[in-house]
Amino acid sequence: MRAKISEKNIFPDFDLFEEYQKIEYLLSEANAIGTYNQFGKRINPRFTMEQYINDLYFTNWNLRGTFISIEEMRMGLGIEKKRFSKENISTDLVLDFIQYAANCNLRVAETIEYCSTAYLADKNHINVLIDNMKALLNHLGAYFSLDKETSEVFVVYDDDLSIIVADEHPEIEISLVEYKKIDNHGDLKRKGEVLCTLYKRLEADEKKFKGTTYEKLCSDTTFLFNKTGIRHWVEKDKIASKTFLEMQPEELELWYDRTYTMFLSCMIISQYLDIKKEIDGIKAVLVSEKNS
Repeated sequence: MRAKISEKNIFPDFDLFEEYQKIEYLLSEANAIGTYNQFGKRINPRFTMEQYINDLYFTNWNLRGTFISIEEMRMGLGIEKKRFSKENISTDLVLDFIQYAANCNLRVAETIEYCSTAYLADKNHINVLIDNMKALLNHLGAYFSLDKETSEVFVVYDDDLSIIVADEHPEIEISLVEYKKIDNHGDLKRKGEVLCTLYKRLEADEKKFKGTTYEKLCSDTTFLFNKTGIRHWVEKDKIASKTFLEMQPEELELWYDRTYTMFLSCMIISQYLDIKKEIDGIKAVLVSEKNS
């Protein structure tokens, strides 16, 4: 039986460069935005999304930093078009580009409705771009996270375990998301700062593990927090191990990430320990009923 179109339309033969090109086209090549003439009549689309932002809504964009144009912003972010080719395409490069594209898309969506000089020729254009970006992120193991206070979109590495922990402990959700942002890949200082915050949360639950099967898990986790030099970024660290401090940054980051995973494991087990006595109580009742 031949496959349905719906079964073949999501990456039947995945090509990272081709998927990047589709998003690039929707953002910087397709004339998606038109203007009005002096009589208020619509003129055929002549702006790309990037051109629209650059010409009308860039200088008052809170995300521009000190950049003065879209071109300079892309250069500063290291995602100018010349960087992309079939030969040098990489997941990291594409993820950086998608984060930029998502923020451009949001900028258009937030301003076009109130713009008196321009209009979106096809209202589906924004949704098509979002759909393509989300599909690609899903394939690459990442997702979007929106900071509503700053109207900034971040790309975050997918991690089911951290999502589970965040649901149970919303007070550390921001830190969990922050650690997994692609912007922090390779940034040991920022990762160390986030881990220090998480360490304080683990300290609050540390006593639960005493005398349990999972005491070693907790002690190994605190060992990594102490010996890897994580706390060095926030306070003077007198107990960091020389072994870790002399590691190459790439290897040290691996241990930071392992510490993060160990922390998540401890928080999951902590949830179990909270209800273990109740489970034991139910078991005791069932045994009593069986023997009676």
